[in-house]
Order: sequence, then structure tokens, then C-alpha cells
Amino acid sequence: MKIINKIVRLALNVLKFVSTCISNIFEFPARIANHHLCLFFEKPTRPILKVAKPRALVDLSAAVSSALLINEAQWIGVIVRPINYSLKGAILHIDTGPGLKIEDSYGIEMESYMETDCDAGATKAEVSVEDSHVSPKRDSEVLNLCEGKIVFSEWASNVSSILWVPVRALSEKLARGSSSVTPLKQDILEGMRTVALKLEFGVHHNQIFERTIAAHFTDPFDVTTRVANKCNDGTLVLQVMLHSLVKANLIVLDAWLDLQDGFVHGKSDGRPTSTFFPLVVSPGSRAAVVFSISIEKTMPSGKDLQLPESILNIKYEIHGDRSAGAHNPVDAADHSVADAERRDLVFKSAIVLQRPVLDPCLTVGFLPLPSDGLRVGKLITMQWRVERLKELKGSESVEKQHDEVLYEVNANSENWMIAGRKRGYVSLSEEQGSRVVISILCVPLVAGYVRPPQLGLPNVEEANVSSNPPGPHLVCVLPPLLSSSYCVPVK
Repeated sequence: MKIINKIVRLALNVLKFVSTCISNIFEFPARIANHHLCLFFEKPTRPILKVAKPRALVDLSAAVSSALLINEAQWIGVIVRPINYSLKGAILHIDTGPGLKIEDSYGIEMESYMETDCDAGATKAEVSVEDSHVSPKRDSEVLNLCEGKIVFSEWASNVSSILWVPVRALSEKLARGSSSVTPLKQDILEGMRTVALKLEFGVHHNQIFERTIAAHFTDPFDVTTRVANKCNDGTLVLQVMLHSLVKANLIVLDAWLDLQDGFVHGKSDGRPTSTFFPLVVSPGSRAAVVFSISIEKTMPSGKDLQLPESILNIKYEIHGDRSAGAHNPVDAADHSVADAERRDLVFKSAIVLQRPVLDPCLTVGFLPLPSDGLRVGKLITMQWRVERLKELKGSESVEKQHDEVLYEVNANSENWMIAGRKRGYVSLSEEQGSRVVISILCVPLVAGYVRPPQLGLPNVEEANVSSNPPGPHLVCVLPPLLSSSYCVPVK
């Protein structure tokens, strides 16, 4: 009986299968006409599972996040992490962005990368299995860059590796020093460079992974200057402070100053007064060198100026690790070059020295502030007194308009709101001793110690204007008065 039931069930299944085939043939006659043999038994089913965000098979990241030396050949590291996928025969395309070039004369170094606990890369479940059994011996190889691409070695197909690419960030802009009173802010975007990476891997290179990494390049020092002392004989003691901008030890071997027109060296030949070289500057620390200069009695005219600004020259060495940031340049570390042929690292920075006002024509005095102080949101009046000490000559003024003087008020818009005109003309008699008071209304916007608005005379050279009494560098602004409000219910 059981055998008969099985035979009947099998016959029913065969009958159902045949009927399905016949219905499909009549339902799709066009497909039958285009094929000599059709075995269309059932409709294709929709996929049950769909991957919304497939995981990456490899990861590319920058090995160093700190700054490298600009205009010097530096190693930039690229970490390659395969994630449970082989990179056998992979090809990496390297394309540098504007302002960055690859040093073709040096090969690309590839070495195994040791994963550490502090790495912020892939998780333990994502890294390749072979990474957990990397031998202490680090494999390394030098690869040649051909038409902007390199081919991975066999040993690096299943382990994390790091590529060291020799690059040079180009910049024609000369570094500029600033005064300790008004230091300049470093613009990080000026030193940013990009490298576009494209990795082709898998069977027939059917897998493509693209990523763009950024690298920061900077000068070794940030230079600020101040006049430390003025001697009785007119000699000025100029202090030059050097602030390290890299994560490496900088060793200053020598320094000299090429002075602009209007200044001459003192007893030295442009070298610092104290010879304490070599001077070691640790990462993030500061050091200072002192120069002795004097004011030249005869100042040449504008057309005869040969050096409008002073140039600070620093001969230095750098001791750093490429895995941490800035390091010794690639060409300077080439052991195949003789010591006599190796070039010295020289950093140049422009410094503008302003001659003191010896015989001014105009004086600008900052009048005292209100006795009740400054407070956020409270309208105040700031006043400057402009006095003529002597008549301006034609060569001393850029633009002379009889008895009118052009003034301009400069203020930080985040700290002050100026009510009224920031620029205009005031009448000042040509007679000696004539004076005028310039007043502006302003409102402090933030509390704390802020720089007050400054009054300038754009049409008068700075050498003809003195500040007496000078304005304060910072003023204290109090917070606004506390206020309270309440609601009265309406019956």
C-alpha cells in the first residue's frame, strides 16, 4: 500500500511539472521562437538577501599626521591593510595634487607594517588573519615607480604593509617673520597637499579601491622679533625668537642676518653676538638669538632701495623619524654622496624692521577712556588727537590735499561694532601746533582683554607719524549687566 501511494504521488508531481512547462511555453512564445531549445521550467526568483553597505576589502590610510618639511624631499607613508582578501598582483596608482611632486630618482620603499594597539584602523575582526602571526623580522623591498604605478610583491599580498613614497612639496613663498607685539597666525591650509591613490586588485583586477590622503607641510621655524634694548650710542639689540613647528630635534649650526637698507650691523659681521652654536631646539620649544644692529644715518630714496626687507638665514640640521613626522631630507640622507658634496639645510625668513621716528611731522595721541570702564553692549566714544609738529614736505607725503588729512579706523569686527564712518577726511591747518580731535562711536561685543580700535593715516608715511600718548595694546571689557524679567498673570 505504501508503494502504491508513493507511485501515485510521483505521478501527480510529474503531471504538475508537465502542465507547468506547457503553460510557460504558451505564455512566452517570443522566447521560444528565438531559441532552438528552451528549457524554461520556472520564473527567476527575486534575491532574498541584499547587502546595503558592503564592507571594504582593503584600507588605505596615511601613516603620519604631523607636519613635514616644505621644499625638502620627505618620505610620506601609506598604510595598506588587506581585510580578509588577497592583494596578490595588486597595482597601486599614485597621483600627486598641485604643489607636490614625487622624487623619481629614489625608489618607493615597501615594508611590513606591525599592527599596534593604538592604531585607529580596522578592527580585529576585519584585519587579515596573517597579521596576527607576523614574524619579528620585517620584510622590506624597494619598488620602482613606472608611469605612476607600482606592483605589489608576493610577500605583501596577505599582510599589512607600509609604502614610503619620496615627495617634495613646492612653495615659492618666502617665510615671513612677525613682531612679538602683533604675531602672525599660521595658515594650515597653505601647507596642505593631497595624494590620490587607486588600488586595483582581485582576479583580473576587477576590484578597485580609491582614496585621497592629505599631508601637511610647514617651515621648520616660526620667527618673531623684538627690540630687547636700545643702547646710548644708538645700537639696537634685536632678539630673534625661533619656535619649532615640527616633531623633531632641530640643531641650529649658524645664523646670519642680511639687513635691509637703513640699518647696518654693529660690531659683528651679521652673526649673533654670542656664539653658542650648535643650538638644539626640541619639538614645540623656543630658542632665541641676539643681533646687534644700528641705524644708518643716510637713508636712500625709494628708487635706490636694494633690499627692502631683512633676511634671516639659519643653517640647521634635523634629527627626526619619518614615522613621526619631519625628518632628514631624502637627498641629504643619501650615503652614496660624499660629505663635501652634501648640501646644507638653510632656512630663510623675511623680517621687516621699521626705523624709529626721529623727526615726526604728525603725532597721534590716544585720549583716555571713560572712567566708568567699558562694558559689553554699552555705547562709548573713542577719541584721538592729531597734532601737526611741522609742515609736511612734498617728498614726505604720498598725497597732499592742502589742509585735509585722511584717517582710517581699523577694528576687529568680532570684538567691536563701529557706529558711523570708518574712513574720512578732517581739516587740519598747515600751521605748526594745529590739532584736531577725531571721535568715533563704538560698542564692545565681547568681554575680556581685547585689542582696541586703531587710528591710521593712510596718506602719510609711517616714518612721519609718532604716537604720543600711545594707545593701549589691550583694554578690559566687562560683561553686560545682569537683567531679570518676570511675568504677571492676567486675571
